[in-house]
Amino acid sequence: MRIFYITSVLGDSGGSEIYTRDLLLELMRRGHELCVATTTRYTLPGAEMVFIPRFGHHGLHKFAAPLFAGKVLAAARKFKPDLVQSHSNCFMGYLGHRVKEALGVPHVCLIELLSGVNFSLHAKAIHASEKFLLPKLNYDRLIVWTENMKQRFLLPWGIPEEKIEIIPAAVNLENYPRDADGAQVRKVFGAPGGAHLITSIKTLWHSNAKGLEYVIKAMKDVHARHPEYTYVLFGEGKSRAGLEQLVARLGLEGCVKLPGGISPRDCQEVWAATEIAPHSFVYEFSTSISLLEYMAMGRACVVTDMGAVREFVGDAALVVKPGDETALAEGINKLIEDKELREALGRKARKRVEEKYSIGKAVDKLV
Repeated sequence: MRIFYITSVLGDSGGSEIYTRDLLLELMRRGHELCVATTTRYTLPGAEMVFIPRFGHHGLHKFAAPLFAGKVLAAARKFKPDLVQSHSNCFMGYLGHRVKEALGVPHVCLIELLSGVNFSLHAKAIHASEKFLLPKLNYDRLIVWTENMKQRFLLPWGIPEEKIEIIPAAVNLENYPRDADGAQVRKVFGAPGGAHLITSIKTLWHSNAKGLEYVIKAMKDVHARHPEYTYVLFGEGKSRAGLEQLVARLGLEGCVKLPGGISPRDCQEVWAATEIAPHSFVYEFSTSISLLEYMAMGRACVVTDMGAVREFVGDAALVVKPGDETALAEGINKLIEDKELREALGRKARKRVEEKYSIGKAVDKLV
């Protein structure tokens, strides 16, 4: 099949970017021919690439993409696809709509995140655009990651139920070997006299940072009870300075570290070195690729109960009250003090990813 794929997310780092990359690689592995139109500047080996012009701040690239519909349409006509798929947001969906209208091919639109809890003007603008545009676009299938997104947003917005399909986010399990070695990471970041690590790998933008504030605050109680544990938060973004200030204000410099960004090739060592992975969400959770990655590595996760969290993790993670550092600390301490539970959750997490969230299963449902 010849697939014309339109996306604003693609690359080797960032959850959505990695998901898209691995999805497209699996499609090509199965023999599908791809032409990828994207606002990113990432080249996917083996695919024809069309780079949608962009300008200004990266957060504006998706909003501006519809201005270049002519370029996208010209590339689609030249490629002669059997199917057009748009990915991530309604702006890519609009471009897919234009291709469907012009060429008469089926259009599959994939929306990753819908949340009624939005802190930044950017997030609020995206949500308002999704609410306005999605009911008006022409697509044959509208794919979302969770049942919660369908029930909470799409059906109330008037989108026909027969067009909506749930295909969960996924990861390529080959990228998450259970035998990876985390010894060097434990040596560098472990607490004096020990090597017990709690870690997160996140881009430090607004909503992520809001959630991470609760993890940092929770570490005050965790450290008081278990000084042998260190929390290491890997990631870069404009909110990093504010998080560092919070650490200093709480006097947690000895047990909370923010070493900055991490290369994709080093992530395996961090996951392998991790005993507990906290995930604190302040938006209506649909899926977190970061959470999926820790689960794929068999790590014990403590997750706050937002949106579709329970639907997503089942019994493979410890779920705690959201927006409450005390509840988060209690969850972390529980896993520290119960090694059997910690290891059982890790096994269940890996099994759940294998059974429900592998990239192969996602592609099986997609085409």
